[in-house]
Amino acid sequence: MTGLLEGRTAIVTGAGRGIGRAIAEALAAEGASVIVADNGASIAGDGGDPDVARETAKAIGKKAIAFSESVASPGVAKQLVDLAVKNFGGIDIVVNNAAILRDAFVFRADPGDWDAVIRTNLSAAFYLINAASGVMRDQGKAGRGGKDGYDWGRIVNIVSSAGLYGNLGQAAYASAKAGL
Repeated sequence: MTGLLEGRTAIVTGAGRGIGRAIAEALAAEGASVIVADNGASIAGDGGDPDVARETAKAIGKKAIAFSESVASPGVAKQLVDLAVKNFGGIDIVVNNAAILRDAFVFRADPGDWDAVIRTNLSAAFYLINAASGVMRDQGKAGRGGKDGYDWGRIVNIVSSAGLYGNLGQAAYASAKAGL
């Protein structure tokens, strides 16, 4: 642990489990304050359990805050950014990791499933970037730069090789990941 991210604030979507949780833990271990954004839905995007985000934030410690709303709408993305600014004074890192799967051959796919996957895996990333990038830009103009004096901000979109090569039955997932 180097403290490389001390004083920085990160939002990580899909941070309650798996890769997202590992990213949130690693950012916190380097000193960042972290918003653990995860609605606790299943891999298919069904249901929701706010305890998933709460338990992860609790495990990370006092520099983490849970956010358990779905990020798949513009208004919720704005709430998430506002939470980071209110609690930590800004936003420096956005990691778009949230994703769902609703696999089906195209000729059997439900258009509602397509829409849900695209909304969660692609549109949600846009909504969060849209809400956060203005704040990040203004921070840079105001001098919230790095230790070297340069403007500082990072946006990371977690993609998949499915976006390059496709996967059997994953037209929606592959399309969303290619879009990122």
